[in-house]
Amino acid sequence: MRFLSAARALLLAVLVFVFAAEAQAAAVLNVTVTSPWLALLVNFIGGVNVKVTSIQEWNDDGELVRRIRARNLQSLPSDTPLIAFDFRDARGLGLPFEQYKNYRSLYAELPLAEDKIDASLSDPSVVPFIAQRVLTVLASWDPGNYPYYQRRLAELQARLYSSILAGRQMLKDQAVYDLTGYSNALLQAVGCRLVRPSPEEWAAWSEWKEISQLMAIVSRQAENRIAVVIDYSTPKAIRSSLASNPAVFLFGRPKIDQDYPAFLHDQYISLWSKITSRPLPPPTRRR
Repeated sequence: MRFLSAARALLLAVLVFVFAAEAQAAAVLNVTVTSPWLALLVNFIGGVNVKVTSIQEWNDDGELVRRIRARNLQSLPSDTPLIAFDFRDARGLGLPFEQYKNYRSLYAELPLAEDKIDASLSDPSVVPFIAQRVLTVLASWDPGNYPYYQRRLAELQARLYSSILAGRQMLKDQAVYDLTGYSNALLQAVGCRLVRPSPEEWAAWSEWKEISQLMAIVSRQAENRIAVVIDYSTPKAIRSSLASNPAVFLFGRPKIDQDYPAFLHDQYISLWSKITSRPLPPPTRRR
């Protein structure tokens, strides 16, 4: 009898575990977003409670490309949770948001110019404000987990601050020849001293002109132990000319399911390693 009672108790425990796991799986929100930036933030704030699909993603060249074609959006269930920055963002992707009862915009109109979104959302001081909007949307669908989303937002803010603080300890006052587009704020956040080319130089290099001048300047910066940094929004002519140069650091793009504070921390460490691992310049000959 004791054996049967123990067996029943074990079976009951297994059933409870299975039903709890199924209930948890059923509670996961399958969220579709318009941008990889939104995917990063929804993934972080939502944590274990969400699974995110992004209509757009960054390819291996860091370019924004469609992941879900417009015609495939028509097949999404009408109760699919959808998030866009604003109505302009949704319309630009051909998203028929009127058909979805769970469509949400973070803003009536995103207060950022379209060509400035990358630079703005790379700024650690901006990210928590967007993340706060994401929290509000997730909580509107899943109010029972509001305290969890609050904790995740607090964790994001704390870890962003920690990543920036660690970056400042390594890179504060480090001179940087800044050839980036969207990464400018990330370099400023850690206290780098930025040097930029003149508008005339930038315009010429962007059109494949005077590239030999660019190469000479980059070599001179390396000799002076000044980091040369590019990113995926650096004009293609400049980026292609410098891609194989060992003295140049490429500030990358995060994966859409990546931990963003950890990504920043890794980028700062990689930049610091690039700077400190450079061989000493050859000694000058005395006459």
